[in-house]
Amino acid sequence: MLVGGDITLIVLVFGMFGLMALGVPIFISIGLTAFTGLVLVFGVNQASVDFASFLWQSLNKFELVTIPLFVFAAMLVQAARLGDELFEFAKVCIGSVPNGLGVAVILTCAIFAGITGSSPVTAVTVGLIALPALAREGYSDRVRGALIAGGGTLGILLPPSLPLIIYGVLTETSIGSLFMATVIPGLLLALLFSLYVVIFNRPAVKVLPYEWRERRLILLKGAPIVALPIFIIVSIYFGVVTPTETGAVAAIYVLLVGFIRGRLNGKLILTAAMNAALTASMLLLIFGAGSVFARYSALLQLPQSIASGVSKLPGGPLVVFTGIIVTDLLLGTFLESGALTILTIPIFFPIAHAIGINPVQFGVIIAVNQEIAQIHPPAGLNLVTVASISDIPLTRMMKSILPFIAIEIVMVYALYFFPQLTLFLPGHMRMP
Repeated sequence: MLVGGDITLIVLVFGMFGLMALGVPIFISIGLTAFTGLVLVFGVNQASVDFASFLWQSLNKFELVTIPLFVFAAMLVQAARLGDELFEFAKVCIGSVPNGLGVAVILTCAIFAGITGSSPVTAVTVGLIALPALAREGYSDRVRGALIAGGGTLGILLPPSLPLIIYGVLTETSIGSLFMATVIPGLLLALLFSLYVVIFNRPAVKVLPYEWRERRLILLKGAPIVALPIFIIVSIYFGVVTPTETGAVAAIYVLLVGFIRGRLNGKLILTAAMNAALTASMLLLIFGAGSVFARYSALLQLPQSIASGVSKLPGGPLVVFTGIIVTDLLLGTFLESGALTILTIPIFFPIAHAIGINPVQFGVIIAVNQEIAQIHPPAGLNLVTVASISDIPLTRMMKSILPFIAIEIVMVYALYFFPQLTLFLPGHMRMP
């Protein structure tokens, strides 16, 4: 070892975040840090060989095929403009309850999350459709911005969750079990968001009623889109298909719906494929570089040392758990959820294991916590996304987003104290 010790690693980590702050792409920042660390341990020649070897080993995993497949399905949904029918479907289902349009936004986000697996994609797609409709119905800027940003976080949690795919590969946890584990928490969060919108958002806004004939037509148009996330959950639960296969099925299904409705052509499909390739490549490069960095930290036995030290802290497992949550939340305010998962899970996972948290349970907890990071002021990614696609200033959404943050914090600790919220469905799957 040419240069050793924890101090070197700390300096490299600060350097990595410094590069990110300067605008260097995340995968380059992580990769340079990992390579520098390997050079300090083994020298340039051996480090070059090990870097290439570790990168290949981390990316040579069949489960990672799930990521580009679901990203492609999400891009096809955007290209085919299927979100319009989905939003109308949600409005009809909710009916004329107070603030029903706001509840329809939450429901639309929940359904769309079951197709895309991405929080920003959910926020952008639903936001472009729902923000003008909310404005027409009299919702203030701060309320409609918070609705889209808060509802969009469901994209991280409900299957297919891209961060949970990465988590499953990193920790060798069943991706199918992780997907099933998110269903109850995801539906509970959507319900709690909806109850908040109905009960506490004042003054209440009523949805304009639909005629029966119009309602029937909207339900028929929206049903094929709603059927896709239901199929994904049910087919994985009963072991009909694997999570990877559902990605392929989702892409083919959206293609068929788009063709049948005349919404897709060769040019749109090619554009969607190129956008999906760029997005998936970015995620996989971050995953590969992060995996090499995790190997470097493992060489220094950093995760084991932290887990050993943290497990002995006074106050017991709850204090340790809170420390994990707060650290993950702070880092998540500045990092995209996929990059955050790659960087932190190799360190947090051994700690969670040391305090007795089930791997599946921990994965869902981290996903919910990352939802909070996506909307945490001042730089939560969903807040920035909504501000960028609308004329709503970021500062105007900061106060109105706080109730959504509070609900998700309650959910994080509920999942910690009541493991069966995450473990019940995976425990009854036909194929784990």
